[in-house]
Amino acid sequence: MNAETVFRGDEAEVFLVKDGPQVADGYTWWYLVAPYDETRAGWSAADFLAVVPSP
Repeated sequence: MNAETVFRGDEAEVFLVKDGPQVADGYTWWYLVAPYDETRAGWSAADFLAVVPSP
């Protein structure tokens, strides 16, 4: 929770789950990567995510 914020995803932005889950600081964390730009990657707490079903 004390790490620097690398970037923030937009409300409708979609990411791919590449790792996780890992539990730390009372949250479940997932490592996410933007499918169009692998530099947009990092850990996010599940509380702030929503699952988008495959089309």
